[in-house]
Amino acid sequence: MSQNKIDILQRALAREKSARKQAEKILESKAAELYEANRKLEKSYTELEDLLNRTDSQLQGVFENIVDAYVIMDLMGNILKMNEPAVNLLGFKHSKEDFNLLEMVDPSEVNRVTSSFKTLLEEGSLTDFNIKIITRKQEQKLVHINASIIYDKGQPVAAQGIVRDITQAKKAEKQLIDSENRLSTIILNLDSGVLLEDENRKIILTNRKFCDLFKIPVSPAQLKGQDCSNAAQKNKILFKNPDAFVSRISDILENKKEVLGDELLMVNGRILERDYVPIYENSIYRGHLWTYRDVTLRRKYRKSLEHNAKNIETL
Repeated sequence: MSQNKIDILQRALAREKSARKQAEKILESKAAELYEANRKLEKSYTELEDLLNRTDSQLQGVFENIVDAYVIMDLMGNILKMNEPAVNLLGFKHSKEDFNLLEMVDPSEVNRVTSSFKTLLEEGSLTDFNIKIITRKQEQKLVHINASIIYDKGQPVAAQGIVRDITQAKKAEKQLIDSENRLSTIILNLDSGVLLEDENRKIILTNRKFCDLFKIPVSPAQLKGQDCSNAAQKNKILFKNPDAFVSRISDILENKKEVLGDELLMVNGRILERDYVPIYENSIYRGHLWTYRDVTLRRKYRKSLEHNAKNIETL
């Protein structure tokens, strides 16, 4: 082998040794970094565990007395502690079960949870947060969450939260809203003038027929929330006996007892029949319902029949 080839091989071998040494240095450096990161992580968990142990007696009192589900988790979502209501709500078998709460999030809620978790970390608290979850028993529930960050020496180390199951409450609320909407639709389309007021005489609901009878030039929706305290004074000019109209309303409102079939004569010749129904909830007065029916044709027809009957008697 020529000297030239020997020199080339020696240089190549030297480069290889140099590269190997550099790789070994990099590997040693990365290993040191990994070791340090692992040491810090272990220290962080040790400190967190120490914090929880130091406050265990305080938390135990909370756990024993709070009726709502109460959970403490690390900043990755792993459960650290939970009380018995939380075990039952979230579908666990026992309080020591290892689980990450983020895995319970309904797939449709992932983006909201990510955003809200960021808010929790940045602001230190999260209130009135409703979210759909899937429990360990594969039950879908709607829960209400209030959460806050736990700090140690100014550094966030964990999060705690109170969780309430509002699944049935929301269903009941929806049913109530649907029922109210159906009732509103019926009232709006009644052939009687309807006025529903709260205990402070603020309008809750009325309909087009009421506006027509009292010549009110706005839509029923625009009247919602209006004060009816002076309505009688404003509308008394529509009736043949205006003072009696006002005083009768005052008496009815003072007595708060059901009144049916009050007859009212209007200056335009119409005859109205009025009902008043007070509304009570657990014996507490909550408002009242007025209904006005135009009975002009019925009254004229009845008078006509009475007149014809008298004529027949005279024959």
